[in-house]
Amino acid sequence: IVMIGWDKFSHLVSEELLKAEQQVVVITKNDAEASRINANKHTQHLMVALHSDLEEFGRLREVRIEEAQVVFLNLPTDREKLVYLVKLRRVFPDLKIISPVSNANLKETFINAADVHPLSRDEVAAKIFASHLFERDVATLLSELLSPAVTDEDNDIQQYRVVSTNPFLGKSYGEAFAKLKIEHNVVLMGMSKRQEKGYRLLKNPPDNTLIAQNDYLIMLMNGKAADTIEELFGVGEGI
Repeated sequence: IVMIGWDKFSHLVSEELLKAEQQVVVITKNDAEASRINANKHTQHLMVALHSDLEEFGRLREVRIEEAQVVFLNLPTDREKLVYLVKLRRVFPDLKIISPVSNANLKETFINAADVHPLSRDEVAAKIFASHLFERDVATLLSELLSPAVTDEDNDIQQYRVVSTNPFLGKSYGEAFAKLKIEHNVVLMGMSKRQEKGYRLLKNPPDNTLIAQNDYLIMLMNGKAADTIEELFGVGEGI
């Protein structure tokens, strides 16, 4: 995962990514920040930082940005992000880009101008905070599930792509739900269904929904079960 721009929010996001053992490359124009990141012996095997002018796109090729699972763009203002995104798309048209947006009204602009998945930090935070006001246990559970499982007993939500060797390929959602729960204590919560263009998220779909290749199954599981599911599905978690 390539992170362009570094601040306190980027730091918090990177901590969650590192818990999930994701490899992170940080691009920052601040030399001191890059040195501080690279000096952290606890994260050196998973995270590295590169000091660079952000518009030196040749440097982005050096970190193989085109092979990144996703690019996280986090510049100070929405205007800076949007201008930079348009330039980045001209050089790397096929990147999958996610960016936090301060003004929720600009989400459609980001989608239309640069084909970016924008996330409103305020909207996400507000939903969790509101739950704490009247459904405290739901909000606590949600917060825990959004964080990667660190120990075998921790639970989180993971998604796995259905490849050609997946034992549930061609099976019904209901059959997969029952077997995963009974045999592995894993709860199937939904699936992302491959469409002609992109994917459609199905939350708790009907039992007779068929599972096809390149669909994603979304499951609740603990750290111990995650190792079993990865071996069973023949693929690592994530997109």
